[in-house]
Parts: sequence; structure tokens; C-alpha cells
Amino acid sequence: MPVWLRRSLIALAVLLGLAVAAAAYLVASFDPNRYKGLLIDWMREHKARTLAIDGPIGLSVFPRLEVTLRDVKLSEHRRPDEFAALQEATLAVQVMPLLKQRLAVDRVSARGVRVNYRRDADGRRNIDDLLSPATDAKDAPAANASSQALAFDISAIEFKDLQATVKDVPLGLDGRFVVKELRTGRLADGAESPIRFVGQAALAQPKLNADVELTGQLKLSLPAGAPASVALRDLALSLRGDGFDVKQLDARLAGTLAYDGPSGALQADKLRLTLSGERLGVALKDSTVALDALRLDPPKRALRLDALDVKLTGQRGEDSVAAQLAWPKLEVTGDTLNGSALKGSASLQGGPAVGKLQMDFESQAPSGRFERIRVPGLRLAVQGSGAGRSVNGEVRSDLTLAPQPLAAALDALQLKLAFTDPALPPVNLALQGQAQAGAQDASWRFDGAINDQKFTAGGRADLSKPVPYVDAQARFAALDLTRFVAPSTGPKPPPAGAKPGADSPVDLGGLKALDGRFSFRAGTLVYPPYSVADAALEATLAGGVLRVSDLSGRAWGGRFAAQASAQAAADPAAQRIGLKLDATDVDIAALLTDVAQFRKLEGKGRVTADVTTQGASVQRLKQALDGKAAFQLRDGAVRGINLAKTLRQWRSAVTLNKDAVQASSAEEKTDFSEISASFDIADGVARSKDLSGKSPFLRVGGEGLVDIGRGRVDYLAKATVTGTAEGQGGADLALLKGVTVPVQLVGPFEAVDYKVQWSAVSADLLSGAARGALGDRAKGALGGLLGGSAAPSAAASGASAPSVKEQARDKAKEKAKDELKKLFGR
Repeated sequence: MPVWLRRSLIALAVLLGLAVAAAAYLVASFDPNRYKGLLIDWMREHKARTLAIDGPIGLSVFPRLEVTLRDVKLSEHRRPDEFAALQEATLAVQVMPLLKQRLAVDRVSARGVRVNYRRDADGRRNIDDLLSPATDAKDAPAANASSQALAFDISAIEFKDLQATVKDVPLGLDGRFVVKELRTGRLADGAESPIRFVGQAALAQPKLNADVELTGQLKLSLPAGAPASVALRDLALSLRGDGFDVKQLDARLAGTLAYDGPSGALQADKLRLTLSGERLGVALKDSTVALDALRLDPPKRALRLDALDVKLTGQRGEDSVAAQLAWPKLEVTGDTLNGSALKGSASLQGGPAVGKLQMDFESQAPSGRFERIRVPGLRLAVQGSGAGRSVNGEVRSDLTLAPQPLAAALDALQLKLAFTDPALPPVNLALQGQAQAGAQDASWRFDGAINDQKFTAGGRADLSKPVPYVDAQARFAALDLTRFVAPSTGPKPPPAGAKPGADSPVDLGGLKALDGRFSFRAGTLVYPPYSVADAALEATLAGGVLRVSDLSGRAWGGRFAAQASAQAAADPAAQRIGLKLDATDVDIAALLTDVAQFRKLEGKGRVTADVTTQGASVQRLKQALDGKAAFQLRDGAVRGINLAKTLRQWRSAVTLNKDAVQASSAEEKTDFSEISASFDIADGVARSKDLSGKSPFLRVGGEGLVDIGRGRVDYLAKATVTGTAEGQGGADLALLKGVTVPVQLVGPFEAVDYKVQWSAVSADLLSGAARGALGDRAKGALGGLLGGSAAPSAAASGASAPSVKEQARDKAKEKAKDELKKLFGR
């Protein structure tokens, strides 16, 4: 062996020995756990977060650099709440490739990882501080303009038990994602690797609770300084659970997908989506969407679609549902377009009670260019019959599609529809207009007539937010709902003595489905028993709160204006409703009859109310009613009792000294020139202390309560005779002038009893309240009977002898007895 070679080998051996010895010493002497404090301090000082490393840090240097972490926790920025935590994570990196600007990772594994991610409506994320440079610039490495990004090469990834809690307001995501298992082979630029993913999504928004599984061959393209590209071959994706308003969802997607990052091009081959699930009572089974090929390349203005075929089959009870759509070919390159017409159909086949419904769909061949693909001559024919009902209609329009950004428009839209039902008036609808929709928004504008009643409608929708925003308006010159819907007979009161039925639930949860602003106008609005002129409605909906700022019109001979609100809540028992009403010059009898089938009060005047309530059912809403209400009426009447007729019987009633109870009679009423009352309402009970009624011969006051929740009244009215009323009592009533007659109203709304307290009238007479009614002739006699001083006093007459005083008293008593006998007809 040459000397130089032997010496070279010896030198190399010495160098290798020194390197091995140095590595051994480094591994033996270096303790990474000594640097825990530095990491914790750096995180606190530069990121304002608390880092806790409760487990040991493992480190090996050769033949690969491997770091292992255990039991690590990281707080939120400037808050003690947990942002992330992990039980164990390992990163193994090959050392030698780092010298060649290559990141060669042998293995990445993690177990028991928890992450909380948040993004607010303004786009601020709870990871922004982690992605920003360190606050101390001197700690950052100096930038090297000539440096190049490390080449990316990972031998394998293995994740288990990863959990991410996400609340992303702009995307409308709120819930939890769980990665049960994620395994890949080698991930490198241009390399194809198997991938397996098993996870679960439990979202409150959008509502989704499903298991997810994905397998396939993953290929990444990672060009330096450009967006990444990804391709999935032999894709098998499944989603099973409840979500997207579909129960028992089972969706499976197979095929090949590819996305080119630099150009934004999308490619799909042999895609097949199989669907099963239940929505709106329709159970879909083995429904498919198939597509042979799709190419979308916006920079090249190119679009290609081959053999789109949609087939849906389902069952709704005993009724079968089917639909299909076919678009054999569409190819667009710049301003050149070739393609075939669309064709499709949908059908409903049911029993005798449902009948049959058939819809056929077709179009002419498309034309246009990449930016504007026009599908003219779109036609949908509808025909159906069953159980005496029939429907016939047709929709015509021109469809315009825009691939980038994705949008669609219906131009020259015309709709004609005729519907008949034995229980309803015939309905004929005709409208024309246009509609547009994109990924972020939609708009529409229609003019038409329903049973010759003309209307205009329009609006727009913002679909970019988690909760869609809708701004809609409708205008009718006249809208008579009896011309196409069954007329309402209004609420029917239960029969007397009937037990209350089951309570009806009230759920305002639907108010959370969208936000918006709504406007409605009608010159006349008729829906018996209601008839309103100049009807107007203005309302807004936001965050589950409906606010009606204007609900007004002319009705019941007067005018009304109201504001209302309804607020949904996570707990239905906490949902709230409010109403403010001011009705002027209204016929109270007509109003109460239409709204509540209540026929006890008549008159014309003003009605006001300001009430709120909360609850999850009609009965609970009644029982929780709070607020105030009042009415002031003129030329009115209270039905159920005729006080004039009742008071004419006062002679015999007072003589018997017994209260009389009479049932409410629809034929009887007491007239008033004016009547008013106000109510304080709390917990469903309205209390009043200021009843005031006036007529030519009566003044009525009173107080009591109306239990709205239980549907009962307990009210004490006090009627005082003020003068003679011809035809309502005549001279008999004149004798009761100044007498107060209490009348107790007691019982359920539908069967109120009137208790005339004649015993109180007798006491009133005997106490002297009736002296004015008896006149001067009876006054002295009654005073003597009660032991009063009706004759001149002894001091005034100058008589001082007891015998004279006793004689005058005896004479007065005898005279009083005679007068009372005449008064009571005895």
C-alpha cells in the first residue's frame, strides 16, 4: 500500500473517530431540558403567551436529528385560556440533507393534540401573533437575499387523536373537528403517496355531526415561490351522519381530482357521487351525480364538461320521487363554444290522495363565450292531478352562466301557473322578470298578477356571510286573499265549561335562519274577517331578533299603527315577544270580534297597548304578559246585562235583601255615552282601578282584574243613579238617585256572570244614602226611623221638657214607617 494512501486512511480514521467522539460527547453532555426556561421566557416576552413543558424533552443527533416533546401547553395571547396542548410529538430530520438546502424529514408523529382556533368578524385570528415576527428585531436572524427555501421531503406522517375547536365567523364555522387517524407515505415535490384520513366533525354551525373517511393517492407539487398544487388519484371520500339539513346522510365520492395552484385550474375525471339520506320528508336512496370529465382553466379561458348525469330517486311515505338531468357535452375555448342541449325531468307518483306530478325540462344548444355561456330556450313544463286537484304550468327563460367567478342568471323569465282544488278558489299566477345568483350574492325582480291582482316584487341577498342577508319588497294595488286561499273564520271560543285543550308550542328558532329587511304595501288587504286599507309593513331581522318598525293601516272604521318585536333564544322558554299598539277612531266591537271573537264591548274610540311577554307556548305567553293597556270609547255599550232593566226591579230585590246572579245574555246591553279604563298587566293578569262610564242616568266606576292566562274576569263595577232616563226606568229609577248599585262580573270570558249586590243597596238605603231619593217628605221620616234628629232640636225650638222631645221622636218614627211602606209598595 502506498505510504500516502496509508497516511490518508489513518488521517480519515482519526477524523471519523474525533467526529464520533464529539457526537457522543455532545449527546452525553447536552441536556435540552436545561433550556426549558429559555423557551418559556422567550414565549412570554415575545408572544405574551404562557408556555408549560411538563414532560421531558428528548433529543438525538445522529444519524438523524430527532426531537420529542411531551405534555406541552400553550395559552392564548395575553390570556390564561388554553390555546394548544399535546401529549406527545416527535420530529425526526436527516442531518446531511440540511447541508444541501433540503429538509428531509424521516418521521412526523403527534398524539393527543388540542387546538382552539378563532377568527372574528373583522378577520382577526388568535394565531396572528404567532405568525408575526418577534417583537425584538435583534433576535431575528439576518435576512439573506441569496438564500433559497429548503426543499421539502417527509418520509411519513402519523397523527392520532388530534382535536381542533374552531369558531370562524367569516366562514360561518363553529364546532369541533377530530382527527382520529392521519397516515401518509412520503411527501415530497412530485412524489405520489398513499393517504388515509379518519375523522369526525361536530359542528353547531353549519349543523353537522358526521364521520369522515378519505383514502387515495396524494401527489404534491411544491414549486419555490409559487402556490402548491395537489392531486388525488383513486379518491374515496365518505361522509356519514346528520348534516346540511339531511338526516342519516351517507355521501360517497370517488374519482380523481387535481388543482393547479399557480393557474387556479381545476381538473376532475370519472367523478361519481352517491347520496342517501332524508330531507323534507323525502328519503333519497342510491341517488347519483356522475361526471366523466371536467376541465376549468381560467387563464386559458377554457372549460370542458363531458357527460354530466344526475339521477335522484326517493320515497316520501308511500309516494315515490324521481329526477334526472343530462348535459352530454360543453366545450369552451375563448370565444369558441360547442355543446349540446340540456334535458331533464322530475316526477312524483303517489296514491289517490296525492296523485301524480310530472315536470319536464329542456333547452336549446348553448352559445356564447367563456365569460358568458348562454343556454337559450329554457323550458319547464308542469302537469299534475290527483284527489280533485290539478296543476298546469310553464316556465320559460334564457339561462346565462359565468364560470369565473361562478354565477348564473335567468333572463326574460316568464311563468304561468294554474291550480285548482275543491276546497279553494282557482289560482292563476303569471309573472315575468329576471333573477341572478352568484357564490356571494343574488337578486331578483318580478312583475305579475295572481288572480288578476297585480304586484311587483324584488330584492337582493348577500350570501357571503354565515347567516344570509335578504332585502325583499312586495307591492300590491289590492290583495284579496279570499280569491285564492280558504278564508279565515278567526279563533273560535271554546264552549262554556269546556276544559282547555293542549297547549300549542311557539318556536321562534326560525328567526335565526337569516337576517334582512322586509317591506310590504297593499292598497287594500282582505283576509276575512280582516279588511285593511293602506296596509304597510316594515321589518328588520338580525341575530334572531325581528323588529317590526311599522305595521299600520286603516281598519275597523279607524286607523291603527303598531310596532312589534320577536326574539329567538337558545332556550325556547327565554324567547320574547313585544307589541305597541295605538288604534284611533276604531269600532271596538268589530276589532275585538275579528281578533278574539269577543263581543262584550261596543263603542268607537282609541285603544292603546304596550306589552311584552316570553315563553315557549301560547299559554305561557299569556301567563307572562306584562305592560299596560287602555281604551277610551264614546257612544258605547257593555253587552251581557241591561242595568236599566235590572235596576227597575230594585223594589222587590231590596225588600228581599238578597243578591241576584244573572247569566250574561247576548241580547242585553247597557248603553254609555262614554266609557274608559286602563290596565296594569303583570304575569298575565290585567288590573284596573279607574273604570269610568257615563250615561244620561248612570255613572259607573269600578276596579278588578282580568286573568288573561286563565281566561277569567273578576271585576266589581259600581253603578250610581244620577237622574231619570225616559224609557229606561222612568220615575222608579228617579227614586234611586244617588244610590250606588255594586255589580260583580265573575267567570270565564265566554260565560261571565253578573252578581247584583242588592244587600249592599239595602245597607246603603238604611245608612241614609237614599235620603235624597226619598225627597224632603221621606227625609225626616227616614231620619227618625234611624234614630237621627229629623225634627228641630230642643235648643232651637226653645223646648227643654223631655216629654215634648219624646213625643216629637215617636211621631217622626210613625211617619217614617208609613213613607217606607209606600216606597217599597207594602
